[in-house]
Amino acid sequence: MQNYNKWPLSFVVIPCALMLSLAFPINARAKNDSPAITNDQCPAGDSGVYPSCVVTVPGCTNPGAVNFNLNATADDGSCVSSVPMVAGCTNPGGVNYNPSATSDDGSCRSALPVVAGCANPGAVNYSPNATVDDGSCKSPLPAISSCTNPGAKNYNPKGTVDDGSCKSAVPAVNGCTNPGAKNYNPNATVDDGSCTP
Repeated sequence: MQNYNKWPLSFVVIPCALMLSLAFPINARAKNDSPAITNDQCPAGDSGVYPSCVVTVPGCTNPGAVNFNLNATADDGSCVSSVPMVAGCTNPGGVNYNPSATSDDGSCRSALPVVAGCANPGAVNYSPNATVDDGSCKSPLPAISSCTNPGAKNYNPKGTVDDGSCKSAVPAVNGCTNPGAKNYNPNATVDDGSCTP
């Protein structure tokens, strides 16, 4: 039996790459399929067994998400689903601007010229061309039922609704309508030029 205690103490030289593989767990692979190590264990500038470490870049790896990170190698759960498309006018200067629109559909209309006037269709002075109400609207007159026929003897100029009460006009009576004449006729409705002084 040999006594190994007689051997002088010596150091064993182990290559750096081998030492790293023994010292650290292997949890990734380098691009050339040799064992790789984690980000914090990648040897800087090592050109031996580990020519390149797989660097883990956390981020969103879903290409359909709005925050997709092309450089991410590990999905960290931060993906945000894409916003639904809402078509409409996206020009704030358009009269039909839609602040919720995410896609312009070409429907934007230019602002209309300002036309001041009464914009209330129920007012008596309603202006269909008015784009801005100027406060000049007048309320409709109350309904006044009476005879609205100017040719009737009971015509009411203030009447707004004809109530069917109009009476026919007095028949024409020719005669002298001058009260100062000797032959004045109080029943005459049409002066026939026959008045005598």
